[in-house]
Amino acid sequence: MTALDSRASRFALAVAVSAGLLVSAGAALAQSPPTFEQYPFRDRVFGPGGAIFPDYVTPYESGVSFMIGGGGSRSALFAAGTSDYNCQQTQIPTIQVLSAPPGGKVGIQYGRFVATGIDGGRTTKCIGQPAKGLIVSYKGKAAPGSTIKLRVTYPPRGEWYDHVITIPPR
Repeated sequence: MTALDSRASRFALAVAVSAGLLVSAGAALAQSPPTFEQYPFRDRVFGPGGAIFPDYVTPYESGVSFMIGGGGSRSALFAAGTSDYNCQQTQIPTIQVLSAPPGGKVGIQYGRFVATGIDGGRTTKCIGQPAKGLIVSYKGKAAPGSTIKLRVTYPPRGEWYDHVITIPPR
């Protein structure tokens, strides 16, 4: 084999590989975007890879856990949130104050907390990990041993649990 034959065979190989890449790239470029049946509008906006939650990863196991927590201080008496099997936040529960001591104010706001337990759900995997949800706080005077009674309703099924929280002394 001469040097000219070697160059010709390498050139032929390079042309064949390039042609193969062009054919496969052309096929990829010729594909149309998924239909709304394949990738519904709701998922395009809110789902995995969507516009609002682009970093969400679909869990390999279904189910939702109802996480609870709270540090026991007046600024974070109680907290509740929902998470999937990968400990990613799902929908936010609602918290209703059923009773509270007079002369004080119960605050409920969205924030971060550490999950210390569950109200219900499929897994305890997320206990001890940071979570997002609603945090209940209390400002004002309260007699020693005063309590706040809360009703926490978790989406999507509307399951609810009542909690009685003791307000710590100042």
